[in-house]
Amino acid sequence: EIPQRATHMLLYLCEATWSDDRLAEQVERVREAGLPIVMAHENDPDRDGCAFARFFETTPQELVASGIYRDLAIACFPGLHRQVSLSLLAKVLGASPSRARRGGMRELRRNVSESLRGRKLSSQMAEPSASSSAPIGPAGQERRA
Repeated sequence: EIPQRATHMLLYLCEATWSDDRLAEQVERVREAGLPIVMAHENDPDRDGCAFARFFETTPQELVASGIYRDLAIACFPGLHRQVSLSLLAKVLGASPSRARRGGMRELRRNVSESLRGRKLSSQMAEPSASSSAPIGPAGQERRA
């Protein structure tokens, strides 16, 4: 079930993504509902990052053929570039400069960082804290069913 107030689906692309067939079903439901899918591509090997080419081998071919990767994924780089990566991801999820001045960008970046930190694949959209994909609501907050 997709939460009523969800505005996006965050699809965290890492080594373990697509290891569970239920994720493909969730992605299809989100696409049918018309929600945008924002992809975060993990590049940090310490966080299960991998080369993007891997996803063309592991993603169900129906999704590849239907254009799931037509939109660019936001690269999440390690080290000094991590904050910039998370800021770019936050912006795609709806953060704005006015929110940043009020601390909203920092909070959104922290929420995204916490969401991506150590997250393992699960297809329980009703429990986004245990999932590598999560419906995202206003200001990038995860929404629960």
